[in-house]
Amino acid sequence: MITKTKKSVSISKSLLKELDFFNKEISTSEFIERALIHYINELKRQKRGQRDIEIINANAKRFNKEAEENLKFQAIG
Repeated sequence: MITKTKKSVSISKSLLKELDFFNKEISTSEFIERALIHYINELKRQKRGQRDIEIINANAKRFNKEAEENLKFQAIG
């Protein structure tokens, strides 16, 4: 079972109005919780992508050298 904690947040009236317009199915708290989960997961995905790019860039010289060697080998064969 997940324990819920109350937290007070301030949200503009215009944003709450939009939330009410689009959300008729679940409570406001549930809607905001789902939105936060989605947003946090997106931030995690972006962070993983950035780490992947850093790893690729750190190894680019080695990857390029291996690719050149493979191309030379294919040209000979």
